[in-house]
Amino acid sequence: MINTNEVFRKIKEISKRSVNPRPQVLVQLVAQELSASRENIMPSLKELKDMRLIQLDNITASHLKLTLLGHTVNR
Repeated sequence: MINTNEVFRKIKEISKRSVNPRPQVLVQLVAQELSASRENIMPSLKELKDMRLIQLDNITASHLKLTLLGHTVNR
């Protein structure tokens, strides 16, 4: 079982690979790198969104982006 902290750390790791400070990240890429399904990480993504650490595309939930708070917080 993957916990919320692991998902958050993976999002930050993927975001750091880009030249942009807070790029859009594919939810499927996060799931793939965690060797999990998209459905397994969705509860963690919703929790991170509720904590205002990420912005999640409301319509399709296919992209996410770190918020300014999420960019500075370490978990």
